[in-house]
Order: sequence, then structure tokens, then C-alpha cells
Amino acid sequence: MTQRTGDLISVYEHGATELEQRITSGAKVIDTFEDQAREYAEIHSGNAASPRYVYFPWHNMIVKTLDPIAFVATRTNRNHNLITEKEQRIFADSHIAFAGLNVGNPGALCIAHEGGSRTMSFADPDHLSLSNLNRFRASVADIGVNKAVLTARQVLEIDPYYTLIVEPEGVSNETLGSFLDECDLLIEEMDVLPLKIAIRDAARERGIPVVMVTGNGPGVIIDIERYDLDAKTPILNGNLDKDTERIIRSDEYTSLPLSEKIVLARDFMGSMALHPRLISSFEQVGTSLIGIPQLAESSFIRGAAICHAARMVLTGTIASGRYSVSLEDTMHSFV
Repeated sequence: MTQRTGDLISVYEHGATELEQRITSGAKVIDTFEDQAREYAEIHSGNAASPRYVYFPWHNMIVKTLDPIAFVATRTNRNHNLITEKEQRIFADSHIAFAGLNVGNPGALCIAHEGGSRTMSFADPDHLSLSNLNRFRASVADIGVNKAVLTARQVLEIDPYYTLIVEPEGVSNETLGSFLDECDLLIEEMDVLPLKIAIRDAARERGIPVVMVTGNGPGVIIDIERYDLDAKTPILNGNLDKDTERIIRSDEYTSLPLSEKIVLARDFMGSMALHPRLISSFEQVGTSLIGIPQLAESSFIRGAAICHAARMVLTGTIASGRYSVSLEDTMHSFV
């Protein structure tokens, strides 16, 4: 069932009856309002911030913070100059849809930290597992929580004034069109190969650009498809082998054994683009490996790469193409 910001948290003004009831019932209260208001006054001399009270039910906690205008102005103040006012406005006013939150999670959090895309949609049917904690920024207390819901919670803990649409059942061929409605950019990070292609078809029809960032050992591969500029842009900019695409699109895909689907997952990116250690690991998935190997260092790079690529697409400063970032290739001694 679709969840929205109001289903996840409650925001109250001073004196609200329900707020008083929650406090009486034992909700923990964190009050750093005066410190926050002092910061706001330093950058907006003469303006006073009004208090708001945010209830986070998963912590049974109430946080006293600034009103939306003062909160956003203070929280994003140190973006200034590194991101221009115009760029910040374009970035903030966008609506980004995330299909897949295993990889999408660090990107969503990075975007939220920068105050971008104040409306975001999250879709993922998967739940956090112990083996995810080698890279997913969460705790053992979060195991079993749906990844889309968990990501939404984390975003709202950064900024409770975000507008979020959460689809904990993920997307299907029947729902992916409506999932994309009204969005300006798709971050595609799903595991199911036919859906990865189908959602690109839908994005092309709607003129929505697509960003996908793939972990590649200690680095990442960034695919940007600017369907907003050219509807004839091929899937993955032509990097997807035609035979691989044909099999994924065919009815026979669903009946293939796991071993063959893993090979197709490798070929979806193309072996030439992948780290040698990653390539050699594919044949172990389903036996000695629970899933395709991923590293925390790569995951955090993915978050930054998704955020940067999204901002560049939305401000019109990056073209379609395949890009890469690798710690192995970029770390050099200054001596």
C-alpha cells in the first residue's frame, strides 16, 4: 500500500492536543530549538523562526525544530556558492523517482542532505537483511524493515518537510507507468532485468531521463540516458548487447535457472566494463555468495555519484553516456 509523508511522521504546532497526548504517553522529547533558531538568526538578521514539533513513531520521539522556511534556509545554507541559488532552486523543485533502494538508498540520502528533490518517490519490495549491512547505512535494529520505508524514514530524519511517496510493494509492469507520472528524473536500481528494461521504455515514452549507478569493485559505473533530450537514445546508450536484451525481453526469461539469470545480470552491464574480481564472482552467486558482491566504499561513492549525476541532469549540464569513478584509478600520491 502506498505511504506518504503524513503516514510516516506527524508535524505539530505548539499547543496541539495530540502533541500533548503523545508527551503524556511517554514520548521522548528532544529540544534544541534555541540553538537552531540562533543559527537561523545569524543568516537572517531580524527574522524569528517559529517552532514545530515532529513525531517519529519508530523512535517514539518528538523533536522540536524550526518552521519549514527557517529550517530549509538554515540547513542548506552551507551549500551556497558550491551550488548557486538557481541550481539549488531547480534541484529542490524537482521530483525524483527511485526504483530500487538497495543502491538507491545512499543516493536518496545524499540528495536529501543537499536539499535536492523535495519530492521523492521510493519503490522497492525488498526488506533489509543481515548481509546488506556490509554496505547499507542502517543498524541491526532495522533488519526486516522494507528498504523503501527505511529510506523514507532516514530522509525524514534529515528533513521532516520532504514530500515522499513510498511503494513498499515495488513496481510492476502494471504500475511502473503511474510510478513515473509527474517525476522529472528516474534513478533505476532494480534487480529484476525485465523491469529494468520495461521502466526505461516507459521513461522514454514520457521523456524522462534515467540515471543508473552500478557498483564495480572499489568504484562505480554511471549510466545516464537523456530521454528528455532524445527519445531515440538506445538503452544504456547502446552498451546493452542486442542478444542479451532479446533474451531479457522474451517470455523464456522467467523460466531460466538462477545461474543463467546471473550471467544475464553480468551481461546487462557487459563484462568489458566490470572489475575482474567482480566478474569472477558471478559464478559463485547462489552457492558460496548470497548475492552479487558489493562494498561499502563503493556504496558511498554510488550515493555521491547518483546525487551529482542527478543535479547535473536536472540543471542540464551533463550528456547521455557511460561514466566511471574508481578509487583505484583516482587515488595517487602527491609526493
